[in-house]
Formats: sequence, C-alpha cells, structure tokens
Amino acid sequence: MTRPKANKDMRLGLHTYSLYLHGIGQDWAGFELPWERQLSTFELFDLGKELGLDGFHLDDGVLERLDPAYLTEVGAAAREKSLYLEYNMSLDLGNFGIGIQHDLGDGLATAAGIGADVVKISMDLPRPRPRAGSRFHPKVMPYLEKTAALLRRAAPEAQALGIKLALENHCDSFSEEVLWVIEQTDHAHVGACIDTMNPWHMTEDPMAAIENLAPVAFTNHFRDDRIDFTRDGFKVSGTAVGEGDIDMVKAYEILKSRSRSNRINIETEMGFSLKDKDAALRQEMDAVKRSIRFCREVLGVGSPA
Repeated sequence: MTRPKANKDMRLGLHTYSLYLHGIGQDWAGFELPWERQLSTFELFDLGKELGLDGFHLDDGVLERLDPAYLTEVGAAAREKSLYLEYNMSLDLGNFGIGIQHDLGDGLATAAGIGADVVKISMDLPRPRPRAGSRFHPKVMPYLEKTAALLRRAAPEAQALGIKLALENHCDSFSEEVLWVIEQTDHAHVGACIDTMNPWHMTEDPMAAIENLAPVAFTNHFRDDRIDFTRDGFKVSGTAVGEGDIDMVKAYEILKSRSRSNRINIETEMGFSLKDKDAALRQEMDAVKRSIRFCREVLGVGSPA
C-alpha cells in the first residue's frame, strides 16, 4: 500500500475515549463501567510517551478534578512530556446527559487551564425520524441557529485565549449542517472536527462528509468501522484503524492535504464483552496499539516509540 505524499509533518494523537473501558472516557448513551478507573490522568500521559504519541484529545472523563490548580498541574505535565492537548466537550442540546461541561465558557476555561489549543464541540441534537434525508429539518434548524449564536458569542474569547473551536459532525448532524453553522458564525477561530465514522449514523457517505468538512477542519477523530451483513439487515462494529470498511488511507490523504490540522487523533470503540475485566482491558489496549501501528507503518504519521 502506497503512503500518501508528504506535504506537511503530521503528529499522532489519541482520543482518550478509545480507552473508555479503562475509565477515562465519557460515560454516555447509558453506559456504566462495571469496575474502577484504571488510569490516572498522569499515568495516561506516561502511557502516551510509552506508545510514542504526540498528544491527546481528551474529555472530562480524563480529568479527575476541574479546579484551576489541578488543571494547571495537568497542563504542566503535558508540556513536560511535549504532548499537545485538545479538549472535547458537548453542548448536549438534546439533554442526553453527556459529560460534565455543557457551557462554552466553562469549556474554554477548562481548555485554557490545561493548555489545550482546540475545543471540540458536539451539539448532541434531538432529531426527528426518519433521519435519512432529514438535512436542515424544520425541527432541527432552531438548534443549529442556537449553536451558531453560542459560537458567535464565544469566538472572541476563544481567539483571545488562542483556542480554536471545532464543531463535530457527531452522530446527530450532517456535514452540510455543520458547515452551515460554521458559515453562520463566520469567525476564523470556528471550524470543524471531522469524525470519519459518524456519517454512518446519518446515512451519509463518510468520504463525502470528510471532503465537505476538510477545508474548515481544525481537528479530527480518526476512526474505522466494519459492516457485516446479516439475514435481517447489517451490523456496524468498531475496529482498530485500518481494519474496517472506511478507506482510512484516502481519509488520511484528504485530512493531510486539505485540512488546517497537522494532527491525527485515533479513536476506537470496540464493544468488548465486560464479563472478563482483564481480557477486555487487554483487548482495548491492543486495538489502540494496532491502530497506532497502522498509522505509523501504512500512513507514515507520528514517530516510532
């Protein structure tokens, strides 16, 4: 397999949700971890250096506290290890109970405290059915308009802090809707976060979504999936990057050549059985390591451990 042509140095990071079975990911969609947290924030940073990572895309599931002194300590630890940090938060417009931070001001304060230069934002919209073909549905538009207004108000503060705001094509929004919000905001510090897998949820072609959002993208969730056909339909399952049915080489080429970011943030969600804790933790970590290996050896991104 041919590597994409180099036109800028790319750094390799990890979305910490990839280790949610280790207790450092947001508990969302009703999930509850049946055992105790396995990694502290600072142990995670040590692991990152051991794996040869350049940074982390993290959410409030990683941070053990949110007081300013602790956040300063986290930021100092990351800088000491030369790790970039990006912060992941949710507006939770659908009131799904996702995460701790649902206010942009609080999210910016947390990001500034840890020295993150990107804040990823998901809208978590309530959507009517059917989803397919429901772009810009009249019931969705008020939420898109509200998001644009929130981003317009927050953008000057983000700029003053040196932070980019990146709106995600989460599993509730079409890429065109994300683009519309960004265009309505019309600010240099407001762009996109591309999740390479989430378009599946909206019946949208992943490659089309990646191409749509790449020119305005500040960051990404570099994630793969596998589709298995069954008698009564099909099943979508998480995989290590490069082992699923999304063309991750092409996705990387687009992100590298057309986006404003020089980072790839691996994300995995494998859905392992929780009956055997040790096996689940081992399998989750192995999926992360296989994803890192693919990004290094096939795509040529990041530096060896």
